[in-house]
Amino acid sequence: MRSKDVPSLKDLLTQARKEGYAVGAFNIFDYLSAKATVDAAVETKTPILLQTSVGTVKKFGPDALFAMLDQIRRGCPVPVLIHLDHCTDIAYCKSCVDAGWDAVMVDMSEKPLEENIALSAEIKKYAAAKGVCVEGELGVILGVEEEISADVEKLANYEDSIKYIEGSGVDVFAPAIGTAHGLYKKEVKLNFDLVKRLADTTPVPIVAHGGTGLTDSQFSTLIKNGISKINVSTALKYAYIDGLRNYWSGHQDEYNPIKLNNAAEALVKQVVMEHIQRFKPNK
Repeated sequence: MRSKDVPSLKDLLTQARKEGYAVGAFNIFDYLSAKATVDAAVETKTPILLQTSVGTVKKFGPDALFAMLDQIRRGCPVPVLIHLDHCTDIAYCKSCVDAGWDAVMVDMSEKPLEENIALSAEIKKYAAAKGVCVEGELGVILGVEEEISADVEKLANYEDSIKYIEGSGVDVFAPAIGTAHGLYKKEVKLNFDLVKRLADTTPVPIVAHGGTGLTDSQFSTLIKNGISKINVSTALKYAYIDGLRNYWSGHQDEYNPIKLNNAAEALVKQVVMEHIQRFKPNK
């Protein structure tokens, strides 16, 4: 059962939009990365999302992973929501709703528009009965992120976006605007105009995927135009591995797992804090 101690995803993002900042959704993959992310949220006094890929959920199991993440966030002085990222399996999406996730993302973006709408609406109806918010996507985002892979980009347009939002009833919307999963391999051209037009004409919060590698200027413009949730995944994976590698390279004769883990955790926390600061409004 979803926790009543945290706001809904839609309410959290609506407040962020009103105050001119974006909530960071950080893809965690184990206890250390989740603890580092929550510690960063506490230290910066900023709400965040512990975002889980389907691969991470399958590694631990929905019930075990939720129990671990819920324990880490318990007593946290700022909102920490647990969110499922890019789920293409209707049944698995429902299992995470049942396990206690605060929000889930149903990703039927590779389906024809009408089928995407129908399947998203099915999850919305199921989740709403349990107080769980649903994020949906339109268009195809380039790149690879665990089990999500696309080598042909399909950007969203305004008319189809409105049709999808209204037909599916999703609480949060992720249009393909030119971002990519993983590391960027070419110049990034973002459709800021679509973001602004959607934000000006619908109360549904707008999400940007593929936050790793964007510039401060791009983040600032996205947020100014209406983005209220930004996903970051690859940067945490690099920080985790680099933390381990950097420590091990200088301590190859030291067999101390705790110190090795501490190095990875510290760098993940640092990277999360850096992104949190970048998502805040300029004073």
